[in-house]
Amino acid sequence: MPHALSMRVTGFILSLMLTLLGYFIIVYPEFFYFKAPIAASVIFILALIQSIVQLLFFINIWKEEGTLWNVGIFISTVSIIFIIIFFSIWIIDHLNYHMR
Repeated sequence: MPHALSMRVTGFILSLMLTLLGYFIIVYPEFFYFKAPIAASVIFILALIQSIVQLLFFINIWKEEGTLWNVGIFISTVSIIFIIIFFSIWIIDHLNYHMR
């Protein structure tokens, strides 16, 4: 039981640090010297890292039965969501360019 508690505390601390880092990137942009596209990319990467932390430390994805099946479904779902978001932004940008 103590191992499970230490895993949860470690996951909580990592999640809190990632959340605060994303928050401070938005609230204090002059400290980080990021332009908007780079800041958005960094926040997206932080969100991906945080989702991995959530899966590893809270959902215990590696200790379930059928782990490879679950990981495959998760990767497929994330890929589909990424494709939908990426191409939606691409279509909107393309339409914006041609409407000028």
